[in-house]
Amino acid sequence: MTPEQLSRTLVESEGLAYAPIAVKFVKSLDGLPEGVREFGASSGEEKPKSFLCAMWGDCLRGAGPFYTTKAHQLCGGGAISAGFGTLLPLEMAEKFMIGDGKLFGSMQALRCSMEATMPFEDGEFAAQVVGPLARMDEGALRPDVVLIVCKPYQGQDLMRAYGFETGEMIHGIAGGSTCEMVSSYVVKSGRPTFTLGDTGGNAGLAMEPDDLLLAFPYDKLEGTVANLPRICRTSTMHRHRIVREQ
Repeated sequence: MTPEQLSRTLVESEGLAYAPIAVKFVKSLDGLPEGVREFGASSGEEKPKSFLCAMWGDCLRGAGPFYTTKAHQLCGGGAISAGFGTLLPLEMAEKFMIGDGKLFGSMQALRCSMEATMPFEDGEFAAQVVGPLARMDEGALRPDVVLIVCKPYQGQDLMRAYGFETGEMIHGIAGGSTCEMVSSYVVKSGRPTFTLGDTGGNAGLAMEPDDLLLAFPYDKLEGTVANLPRICRTSTMHRHRIVREQ
C-alpha cells in the first residue's frame, strides 16, 4: 500500500477523527527532499518559532509536509526528541521543570525520565519532515514514524491487528514529554507504542481529554492495516448476570 492508501484505509476502517501524520528524520540538510518547504514559509513571519508538538498538531489539521530544524524550536523537549540536541544546559531547565506543581520532583527524576525514552544523540539529525501520511511517498518522503490520534477503543483494534499473527505485545510509555516518548523510543526499539502523553504535548497537539497517541514504525504499519479486516471486534462472552460482592 502507498502512504495515501494506508491513511485512507485507517480513517475509513477505524473512523478516525484525524488522518494519521508521519515523521521523517533527516541527518543532513543536504538530504532534505526536493520541494519540501521550511516551517513557517507561508506565515509571512521572519524566522518563526513554535513547539514541535504544535507543528504536529498543525499537520493533524492538514498542514505540511514541511521541514523543521533546531532554529524553529521553542521547546527543549521537542528539540531533543527530534535529535537536534538541547536548546540549553539541562541544569537551566530546573527553574521551570522541577518542583511542586511542575513536571518532576528532582533533577534525578528528570534525567531518569529522559533516559527511559532511549534519546537520540545531540545533533543526530539536522531536520525533521512532518506532514499528513497521505502526502508522503515511498521515495524521498518515506516516513520513519507514523502518529495516530485515536480513542482507546480504536487504539485497541489497531494494536490487536499488529499482534494478530505474531502475538507480539505492545508496551505503552508514559511519564515524560509526549514528543520524546514517541520519537527515539519507536525508532530505536523498532516497535510501536502508545502513550497518554503529557499536559504540554497534548495541548500542542490539541488532543481531546479522551484521546491517546499511537506511534508506529512506518515499516510495521502495512501489516497492521492488512490485518484490520481479520480481527475480532465484538465479544462472544455471554453476560447473563453480574455478581457484586458486598
